[in-house]
Amino acid sequence: MIYVVAMTAEGNRRVAVIIPCLNEQATIGTVLKRFRASLPDATLYVIDNNSEDGTARIAAEAGAVVLRETRPGKGHAVRKAFREVEAEVYLLVDGDDTYPAEEAPRLLQPIRDGVADVVVAARLDAPSRSEFRWINRVGNGLLLGTVNRLFGASLTDLLSGYRAMTREFVKQAPILASGFELETELSILAFERGFRTVELPVTLKSRPTGSHSKISVVRDGIRILTAILTLLRDYRPLSFFGGAGLVCAILGFMPGIFVTVEFMERGTVRIPTAVLATGLEVSALILILSGVILAAVNRRFRELDHRLNLLEDQLHPPRAR
Repeated sequence: MIYVVAMTAEGNRRVAVIIPCLNEQATIGTVLKRFRASLPDATLYVIDNNSEDGTARIAAEAGAVVLRETRPGKGHAVRKAFREVEAEVYLLVDGDDTYPAEEAPRLLQPIRDGVADVVVAARLDAPSRSEFRWINRVGNGLLLGTVNRLFGASLTDLLSGYRAMTREFVKQAPILASGFELETELSILAFERGFRTVELPVTLKSRPTGSHSKISVVRDGIRILTAILTLLRDYRPLSFFGGAGLVCAILGFMPGIFVTVEFMERGTVRIPTAVLATGLEVSALILILSGVILAAVNRRFRELDHRLNLLEDQLHPPRAR
């Protein structure tokens, strides 16, 4: 897998364009050419994640600096780029030549204007005429609806691989994803940590001939859903554990009513049913209390994180926009 990073200077502000690739020799040359035209002063960095084709060679011939990341997965490679590349603005885009390079300046503009910390190229927005397989469109819609409902967000594209981010977001957002759940984590972290997010419609085109998608609809769909629930547990513990507790309470209420009615009518109790009802209600109480405690702890850690950020700003004042 190859991950390409391009850097360009804009006055005192540097922009890093991160282009993830896995065996994309059919498209990487074109992608680099188009981003050179869109960002003419770019310096290219390639993170070789054990690609089996000529992607690394083509990138090197295009003037890129080739680095190596032995851990497989998009999340690992992008995290390496975020850790090692120093910039003021980061632009993440896939290397399959499906996202328009000419839209890069438009995505960067809200950050330059100081009105956004994250800008997402929305492929599912109404003005977009993106080309999707029907199963991908359905999967995107289901996962997007899940996030919006669980987190109270109003996102229009959860899995877009084309997004601009400020240095503050990149350095403060703890990226733990290893694979294609990366975009989900980026979206939820931006929402939960209060970073200003702007979505701009772009048109996604089909992959060129010779380029193949690396996403498994079922396997990666399950991984993304697992990442959503994990982030809900970590950032909304009261919703996660409280919701589970409410389900247990409802399930325990039904056999509890049966046991009560039976005792009032016959004066007897079915022990297994009574144990089931009691166990579910006790579990509900434990889950809800756990959610309350973890929510309080989570809030204290957020306050600590905020104070550490203020201290860092005092020690290293951010550059004027």
